[in-house]
Amino acid sequence: MLAVASALAGCVAAEPTPPVSAGQVRPLEPAPSAYVGMLRSQGIGIDIPARGKFILVNIPSFELIALQDGEPVLRSRVVVGKPAAATPEMLSPMFAIQFNPSWTPTPSMIRNEGLHYMPPGPQNPLGRMMFALDNEEFIYLHDTNERALFNRSQRALSHGCVRVEKARPLAAWSLGVSEQEVDSMTSHGRTHSVPLAEPIPVALVYFTRFPDEQGQVVSYPDIYGDRQAEKDIAPDVAVSRRRE
Repeated sequence: MLAVASALAGCVAAEPTPPVSAGQVRPLEPAPSAYVGMLRSQGIGIDIPARGKFILVNIPSFELIALQDGEPVLRSRVVVGKPAAATPEMLSPMFAIQFNPSWTPTPSMIRNEGLHYMPPGPQNPLGRMMFALDNEEFIYLHDTNERALFNRSQRALSHGCVRVEKARPLAAWSLGVSEQEVDSMTSHGRTHSVPLAEPIPVALVYFTRFPDEQGQVVSYPDIYGDRQAEKDIAPDVAVSRRRE
């Protein structure tokens, strides 16, 4: 399913599964976490692994949830794409974090908004770090220099990518280091990428009814107008819309 996994599958021959002898019992899959069980009880069927790291972004609630072994360990406000440049639903692996990134606007941003190349620094729209995802939509997570936007209740304001309020602790958790080590990786100002020990699946999903931190289901506006209606018609098909 993931691009990285597909590439590996093409390079490594699969070993045959050994037969199960009489009386032998295969090991059971780990039971879903309490959080995953709660989501399922609300009809939210996200395939969250029982082991390892996983990042979930629910677009209508403007929230990122980092999970370890199926349980939330970090929550952050996010800014998502405005209706004219909607953030697509997708599952994409994060494979590296780039510190002190430069930013190059798309041709439409240059043409319609007069934006231009921005070198690394405090005025860069990507902030101090970018979380690189492997997808064809050019969608990724990143820090931002516009911190005040996280105080707004309606945060559909970006060109499609996801701005993360708690980028620093998210980077530390993703890399398995301290926040002080993240500061060290950033402090010299040079653009460089740090690969993750293994890819972290990132799911961008769209649920207008989603549980809050206390487990209470909250209704959120359908910011993209028809997205929830499309999910209701074809709940098993993820809607993907390419940004400019």
